[in-house]
Amino acid sequence: MPGTILVVDDDSNVREVIRMALEDRGYEVAEAGDGEQGLAQFHALVPDLSLIDVGLPGAYDGVELLRRIHEANESHPVLIFSGQASPEKAVEAMKQGAFDYLGKPLNLEKLTLLIERALANVKKDAVLERVSENHKAAYGFDRLIGSCPQMQEVIVTARKVATVPYATVLLTGDSGTGKELVAHAIHLASANSKEPFVEVNCAAMPESLLEAELFGYERGAFTDAKQRKRGLLEVATGGTFFLDEMGDMPINLQAKLLKVIEERKIRRLGGTSTISVQFRLIAATNADLNEKMAAGAFRRDLFYRLNVFTIHLPPLRERGRDVLEIANHFVKHFNREFSKNIVRISPDAQQLLLSYDWPGNIRELRNAIERAVLIGTSDEIQPQDLAIKTRFRPTIFPEVSAESSPAPMTSPPVGGMDIKVPPHGVNFEEVEKQLIRIAMRHCDNNASAAARFLRMTRETLRYRLKKFGIREESEK
Repeated sequence: MPGTILVVDDDSNVREVIRMALEDRGYEVAEAGDGEQGLAQFHALVPDLSLIDVGLPGAYDGVELLRRIHEANESHPVLIFSGQASPEKAVEAMKQGAFDYLGKPLNLEKLTLLIERALANVKKDAVLERVSENHKAAYGFDRLIGSCPQMQEVIVTARKVATVPYATVLLTGDSGTGKELVAHAIHLASANSKEPFVEVNCAAMPESLLEAELFGYERGAFTDAKQRKRGLLEVATGGTFFLDEMGDMPINLQAKLLKVIEERKIRRLGGTSTISVQFRLIAATNADLNEKMAAGAFRRDLFYRLNVFTIHLPPLRERGRDVLEIANHFVKHFNREFSKNIVRISPDAQQLLLSYDWPGNIRELRNAIERAVLIGTSDEIQPQDLAIKTRFRPTIFPEVSAESSPAPMTSPPVGGMDIKVPPHGVNFEEVEKQLIRIAMRHCDNNASAAARFLRMTRETLRYRLKKFGIREESEK
């Protein structure tokens, strides 16, 4: 592992011995006779590692030189060496962040091994830092794409939650809406982002295995327990524990998880002692937990403990033109991955993306764009590349002249009114939206009165106002 080594010692003979030994192993060596020269050499050469004698003469002894080097670059590795008369200085240097130290006379073999270890450690830290940055790029809030009001509310709430240490979060929404992505983003924006992010999918494991994975076990706890194993709840201590598909957790494990949340302690299977744990719990589910509770399949007390901060992720079909933002993001991603050069999505393909119902949500969109990028024969994605010609959600029907329009279908009287439906069909959400607008105008923009007018609760109406982006004051 060749590199540049700075050797700082007032004894020229020691410097020469070190220089010869290191040059034989392929290193470049720079020398300095005191602390001031050493600091100047450090700034001029930017070496990979510094060897410093703690007993330097002049204004900067070895400890002061180490401190000033770390002011400039706190991750720069420094090995110190000291004579018998300065062990206290060596200890002080270690406290200041020296990687290691050797006594004099120097053992050159041990010195070279320490240099190799220190440089390897720096390289490992650099790789970990890159991995961390890549992780943030893959899972940070920048990856939560969407301009619709519902998604902006998700992002704002998630950012607020991230600032609350160890706050419990419940993520709800259909499969494929991005709950895992939000969980990662919350973790990475938290103060404990450098601590573990541990993920478990409750639907992917049988009950017996899930319990062992969550709580761990002692040697001999069951037939195959050949040695002690830490549980994932224990591994997550200090960081974030993401429990996916929470609605599928067996009822008896729900009781044990509730106890962990309340007491912040676990006990391994077959163990007798308790272990303290502290982590942020993020639970996610695509199930309706109210239905689960009504059926006796989910504990109400656990629900109340999870329902501290609830974030609902809307399905893609309710996010309007977000689908185009996300699709263009995937085009760029798969261009890089497959060395393709798709420039745009054609207008017809965009219309298809907007009109499709997306039962698989973002996951289905990703797969559709991946396929389109792979099989596309031009620099523009066409409708036939998307393979989503069926199961589409029609947009608002086009206006048809009275002369050419077939007679509308008329329902039997409902609540004292006739409902006329055009033969080409309707967009139900658009009808609902227009009814709400009419009700708000009729009631002078009073949401409570409009809710009574529409025979719905005020909370239900407020949900729909937010869903359709209708501001109460806009209808005055």
